[in-house]
Amino acid sequence: METINGYRRLLEIIESNQDSDGICKLSKKKISSLYGLSYMGTLKKLNFLLKYGLIEQMSGGFKKTEKEVFQHTPLALLLKILLLVKDRPDVYSSFKQQAELLNVPFEDVQTAWGYYVYFFGSKYPNENEIEPLRQKGF
Repeated sequence: METINGYRRLLEIIESNQDSDGICKLSKKKISSLYGLSYMGTLKKLNFLLKYGLIEQMSGGFKKTEKEVFQHTPLALLLKILLLVKDRPDVYSSFKQQAELLNVPFEDVQTAWGYYVYFFGSKYPNENEIEPLRQKGF
């Protein structure tokens, strides 16, 4: 999945350019250049990593944390959401109910569905789409 690999690649750039204190002091512009995405696109990805605690903004740079993309972002919710709506079709159209039942923020459910639509092109899951997610560790 290119999106996940992209986040991992950005984390690798930060990690491989850290100083002895573990801080990557490259400018955002330089990170963007190394990453190969527009400056604004890179900022959006960095903000996502900051929001979910995969990196921390330090004085003069970024520090990678021990968190992983799959386990600590809404991406990890995909399988849980799909299994929930499979068992509870009545909550399919309510992000609010899904968030309450899974005890997660509403925004994370929205983001997870956004990734689902991005990956599969539709918000209508079926068993053929759920099984590959299980195998990938969701």
